[in-house]
Amino acid sequence: MKKLLFIYFLSLGWAIAQKPFELIDQAKEFLISLTAEQRELVSFAQEDPAKSRWHYLPHDSFTREGLSLSEMSQEQIDKTYNLLETYLSESGYDQMQQIIDLENYLAVVENNPYKRDASKYYIAFYGTPNKDSLWAWSFEGHHISLNFTITANAISFAPSFWGSNPGIIPDGPEKGKIILETDHNLGLQLVNSLSPKQKTIALVSTKTYGEILTMNQSAVQFFKNNGISLGQLQPPQKELLKKIVYHQLDRMEKTVSKKTHQMLEKENWEEITFTWAGKFEKLKAHYYRIQGKSFLIEYDNSQNNGNHIHLVWREFDGDFGRDLIREHYLNEGH
Repeated sequence: MKKLLFIYFLSLGWAIAQKPFELIDQAKEFLISLTAEQRELVSFAQEDPAKSRWHYLPHDSFTREGLSLSEMSQEQIDKTYNLLETYLSESGYDQMQQIIDLENYLAVVENNPYKRDASKYYIAFYGTPNKDSLWAWSFEGHHISLNFTITANAISFAPSFWGSNPGIIPDGPEKGKIILETDHNLGLQLVNSLSPKQKTIALVSTKTYGEILTMNQSAVQFFKNNGISLGQLQPPQKELLKKIVYHQLDRMEKTVSKKTHQMLEKENWEEITFTWAGKFEKLKAHYYRIQGKSFLIEYDNSQNNGNHIHLVWREFDGDFGRDLIREHYLNEGH
């Protein structure tokens, strides 16, 4: 069962609960288990540029910082997954494991076990885990990039990338399975619920861009000339859009997503936009994005004839915890 996390409200804001399970202690336990050489590989200064250098490509296409699962003992691998289990919800953790396991599927299908290596996922720390300090950590490999920034009062998880190849498993005992099912199905459900007039407003291109437009940028800008606003949708359509948005937060433990929930409460939801490109059915290339004043969701399913999903959650001010870092240094008097 998932271990419980509690949120305390203090005069300076909500703080990370310390009992019965400590977010910080899981990180410390992992670091203590490392050798000196491993700790050197995994540890970076908080300001290191590597923190915002990220990608979702396979390991042989992008060199990553940190320590890979392939360089760990089984005990250290277990501690890595214990740490991930602490920050991710049960469903988020399960999706992460399934995405990693797809590397084993692709290794067989493509007959390329070197490229498709499920042990080439990397963990890195920026700063030292301490409840009174600013620090961050990341876990990344093919189709997974998770970036957490932690202060005494809040946690940021942007950017958060999830991918799936194939999007819909075409054969074998799990034929038809969709790992990113909610994002896949609700997007198609929403666009196909639009009236012809609404569709005309939402559709920006009859072809996709072949990829999420922000790719692996370290910071993203607000997209202008978007599609249809939530204020132009009918109540059931509004609910579908909100479900897609909050599903991104549902992948995280409640303590981890608390700051982002508060951010969404400040959104003018009527102005949040839904934009579509490409076809309107599964296994045909399609793309959508949902954008508010503070966040951006991009979903692309273009490759492999619409069967290869890329999905990212970005925050205009909060990627890599930039807003938390500013607040931390202001409070510390720097």
